Amino acid sequence: MDLLLTAHPQNMVLGGLYFVGLFHCSKQLTKILNQTLVLVINLDLKRGIIEAIPKQENWMQGADGMRILHTADWHLGKIVNEFSLLDDQVAMLDQLIDIIKEEKIDALLMAGDLYDRGVPPKQAVLAFNDFLNRMMAEVNIPILMIAGNHDSNERLEFGTGLFKASDVYIEGTFKPKTRMVDLGGVHVYLMPFADHIWVRQELDMEDQIKNLEEAIQVQVDRIVQGPDFDPHVFNILTMHGYVVNQSRDSIEESDSERPLSIGTTEYVDASIFDDFDYVALGHLHGPQKVKRESIRYSGSLLKYSKSEVNHHKQVVILDIDQDRDPVLKLETRDLIPDRDMRVLRGSFDDLIQGQSDDYIFFELEDPAHIMDAMSRLRKKYPNAMGIDYVNLKGRQVGPARGQDAKDMRHLAIDDLFQQFFQHYRGQDLTDQQLEIVQEVANQAIQEGDE
Repeated sequence: MDLLLTAHPQNMVLGGLYFVGLFHCSKQLTKILNQTLVLVINLDLKRGIIEAIPKQENWMQGADGMRILHTADWHLGKIVNEFSLLDDQVAMLDQLIDIIKEEKIDALLMAGDLYDRGVPPKQAVLAFNDFLNRMMAEVNIPILMIAGNHDSNERLEFGTGLFKASDVYIEGTFKPKTRMVDLGGVHVYLMPFADHIWVRQELDMEDQIKNLEEAIQVQVDRIVQGPDFDPHVFNILTMHGYVVNQSRDSIEESDSERPLSIGTTEYVDASIFDDFDYVALGHLHGPQKVKRESIRYSGSLLKYSKSEVNHHKQVVILDIDQDRDPVLKLETRDLIPDRDMRVLRGSFDDLIQGQSDDYIFFELEDPAHIMDAMSRLRKKYPNAMGIDYVNLKGRQVGPARGQDAKDMRHLAIDDLFQQFFQHYRGQDLTDQQLEIVQEVANQAIQEGDE
């Protein structure tokens, strides 16, 4: 008999007090009902709702195989070019639950970057609470998560003792012994992101650990050489970072991924993980494998930069059956957003004829800048994110080609403006424009002398 508790607080202090206050009452009810209880606390309504639901038949009750869903890099609370993507993220979390139901998933594995920053906005925290509430109430499967480099390690671990009672395992901080969760014959090791300086200090290994790869190597060695490691079961490692096959060129990066380390290498060779049957990776936003099919990035929940517009966001499903050959079968399910992120290229006059609610980056082919282009485009494309003039990129704005910047100091102001206008608009200033430039320049000089 299990007791599952989930909290949906408006604030963490009041939510925690409410959670503890109802805990003892619900324990008594489990003695009466021979089934799992889900306690949903919704402080918006200032009331507790106790709902008894049947326990889902899964791996804990001796099923032959196990299906695990691997996801990562949700970045809840993400803002791109001043646009909040939280509504889009909530829609994707709802879609994730639908996939879990349809595919009869037995456990959810999330490989880091739950939030986009260490102190997430309240709305992002509430969105995650709502997700947990739905998971407990509707599917009731184990949830395993680690902290990524965007998360606050300590904050993410808040309440993990209580969560464990509900089969929610959140590993936020580095520990000398990597946490292992036994899913009935499938062992999942949770390795949260930790800077190499932190690891070497905690392990007192100042001479042995100089970079992230060495920090990961030490952690892996301590797992596989430890007394609890069993090579005869299916072993999964969950980690967050750059994993490469010999070189950086073996992975696809994007602009929205934050560097992991300053001043030292941040890349980890995939050969370190040869003792594991599957490595669930987070950090890179494009779905991809590294070295072998079973070392994989699931990719992010949504597209988070212009560099990701060609990504096909997905989740990975592990179908594990140790009585079958092969033991592991991998599948993917595409994630379909309500609003896509795209690049539209063409002339301003052509693009202004269309319209879309998608997140759009424009690449204008016009030979000169268009007045108020963004404000005019947003009347047709309310979620327009940026404009790039592709035919102006090779044109130098400022001094003529080959002219030293120091030589410009000897040019008259009207000559400087003439050069600027030539490179900006591709034409010379008229006599009237030159007169205006000279008049404004003289006025500025006079004001400076006063």
